[in-house]
Amino acid sequence: MKIDRYSRVVAALLALVLLAAACGNDDDSPPPDASGPTAAPATGEEPAAAPTQAEDSSPEEEQPTSVVVGLEQEITNFNNLTAGDNLLAGRQITRAIYPTCTRTRPDFSFEPYFCETLPTIIQEDPLVVEYRLRADAMWSDGTPVSSDDMVFYFENCNDPQDDCAATQGFDSATLEVVDDKAVRLSWPEGQPFVEYILLFSGPFPPAHLGRDWSDGFRTDPGVGAGPYVVDEYNPGSDLTLVANPTWFGEGPHIDEVTFRFISDVGNLPLALENGEVDVIYPQPQVDLVQQINGISGVESSITFGPTWEHITFNTATVPLEARQAIALALDRELIVTALMRPFSESAQPLGNRIYMNGQAQYQNNTPAEFQQRDVTAARAVLESAGWELDGDVYAKDGRQLSLRIRTTGGNDRREQFQELVQNQLAEAGIRITIDNLPGGEIFGPVFGSTNDPPGPPGDFDLVIFAWVGGPLPATSALQVFGTGSDSNPGAYVDDQVNELLVEATFTLDADRQAELLNQADALMWETLPNTPVYQLPFFLAWNDNLQNIQDNPTLESFTWNLEEWALAN
Repeated sequence: MKIDRYSRVVAALLALVLLAAACGNDDDSPPPDASGPTAAPATGEEPAAAPTQAEDSSPEEEQPTSVVVGLEQEITNFNNLTAGDNLLAGRQITRAIYPTCTRTRPDFSFEPYFCETLPTIIQEDPLVVEYRLRADAMWSDGTPVSSDDMVFYFENCNDPQDDCAATQGFDSATLEVVDDKAVRLSWPEGQPFVEYILLFSGPFPPAHLGRDWSDGFRTDPGVGAGPYVVDEYNPGSDLTLVANPTWFGEGPHIDEVTFRFISDVGNLPLALENGEVDVIYPQPQVDLVQQINGISGVESSITFGPTWEHITFNTATVPLEARQAIALALDRELIVTALMRPFSESAQPLGNRIYMNGQAQYQNNTPAEFQQRDVTAARAVLESAGWELDGDVYAKDGRQLSLRIRTTGGNDRREQFQELVQNQLAEAGIRITIDNLPGGEIFGPVFGSTNDPPGPPGDFDLVIFAWVGGPLPATSALQVFGTGSDSNPGAYVDDQVNELLVEATFTLDADRQAELLNQADALMWETLPNTPVYQLPFFLAWNDNLQNIQDNPTLESFTWNLEEWALAN
């Protein structure tokens, strides 16, 4: 059986889940599995050490064990691979339920998970790669996890009518079913997909239930294949996982894991202190971190990874001269000082959309005019484009430059970010109105539109969230900035940038790939799909009775090894 699909180079593999208050949980993005840039700690500090492993993590059979995790954001679809639902909070749950061929460890190395080995190169030119599932991998209803499931994944991420967060790599490949447990992907000669290891790495849903890809798993996963399966889901309240009897691996050592949805981050420390939850993963905010550090019996860590916060522009409602004026009027240094330096004195404004501070390939591509705030220059840009002051706000053709900024409501740090933006832009004659929705609810409107140009972009003028990355940056960059990508909510189009990003996904030479990606980022400073602001830290706190828990600052997140968690007693 062969399935041919070529052409549409768009979004990247799984990526980006939006972090926003979600990224850390709330929002961010998706861009989801984001194969974003790999990054060393942005601060030069060592990540907090993970707790030591328990000598014997086997639970007592006669006393079922349970753990409660507090999440800021609720899952919106058990198929986390759709563009509108590709949120980190969803990934944190589904990675324990659904299969992934490989997984990324906290050190950014790859290891086989549901596949027997890492993907195997059968032929180099043209590139042919085989993905072989473990023989003992099966769904909780006894159906084997099979090549049918990978075909289901592949076909739906190649169909323009389906909602898939990431198509890059699939869209230029031909799939061949080898047998019940293996498929091969091949790419045209001279066009190898160099990040092939990322394919089939998003937690993918079962094919044999015959459900619709986009909506068939919205409220019910159907079956599971990971260490856990869903026992009970109460939308708006909580979701409980229990051990999966068909799981092939060791563990899990916790019998029951409940995710409790607590959208107001301010309630998380009290919930942790009172024992209502055992683990929280809020986006770090100074008061919250200090409060939690004062709770006895609680351990915590702050880790900088490949996740970055930004202001994305709706290119249909915010013309280029307005985007330039905003970038000129923003005081990114002040924003970083206020929001990030309390966590790390070495935090700096981010000068790259693809590589993070601390990576060898990182270049600060910020043009000189955007490195220091210049309100006079911002006003000059607007006036040269025909905008005139109407009171305190610029106007043109009967329209005032009054813009809505959105983010994940309830996240104090993001809301402070918005207020700083609002005040700074007011001085440049740009009115900003704050228009938030609670937690992850913002991502439906932001990513919900069909934004293939010339179709409409998302429902916002400016939006603050974060992209969560991984070890490989090329495909995620194409996912976020590629023409027509479902993960490009501002409908940004730049043909030259698109060509550079596409070429980078076909380039086997690592140095040449970095050169192409930095060229693309430098060009984006001219056309401004967004303004990068800072690399985002992750904050994980847990009851010190819980062992083997370790943050993973990639899309795998802190639940990456949920089956290894254990209680000391």
